[in-house]
Amino acid sequence: MSPRTAIVLALLISSLSACGSPTAPGDALMLPANIVDPESVNAVSAFHSCAGHAYPQQNSPNSGKNYFWPNSTNFSTTNVLKLFAACDGKITQESSDLSPNEFDRGQTVHLKCDNSSTSLRYFHLNYTPGLIGRHVGAGETLGHASMIGTGQSPSDRWQFSSNFDVAVSDGSDDNTINYFAKLGPSAFGAWGSRGLTSPSQTLAANQTCGTYTSNIGDPGVFSFTPAR
Repeated sequence: MSPRTAIVLALLISSLSACGSPTAPGDALMLPANIVDPESVNAVSAFHSCAGHAYPQQNSPNSGKNYFWPNSTNFSTTNVLKLFAACDGKITQESSDLSPNEFDRGQTVHLKCDNSSTSLRYFHLNYTPGLIGRHVGAGETLGHASMIGTGQSPSDRWQFSSNFDVAVSDGSDDNTINYFAKLGPSAFGAWGSRGLTSPSQTLAANQTCGTYTSNIGDPGVFSFTPAR
């Protein structure tokens, strides 16, 4: 075999291997599973609202992610409300996930969906030991939402509980998308019993926020019905 033939063959093998890799990049996808059981939460912030804080950058005009409030049976808990993988993919922790502010309650991880440019960033997750670096399946339990910090007093009602959040991206972390707009038909249909029938119900006007709040009843917060 000539040296040139050997090089061509090696490149071909490398290309085929990459195509078969479950985490190889590809097109954006619709998420086949929910990150949380719709029955276990009572409210969510609208994408592009003034809830929480500016995201994905500190100088972003609004919040480009979704915050979830727990229901009345699991608020102010750390190991009760389960969070799930929204797609088949690999769990990673990147440098942005390891900054000190990401350890306030639980930790932050990325889920890189297989053969896709789509990824999710989970915040305030008490993840299952050994999860980082693992390949997971859609619907697999990743851990639990951490909704009370060290030294923090439990809330007396779910409306005042700390929440947890998720950011969905296509491509880079800066290109965030409304979580509900990325759900496949089956996953989105699961929210119908909670009064959510269109992703537009969780989308705010792409506004510039002067201040940020996180209060149930604010215009940027959608409350599921009936409350649980």
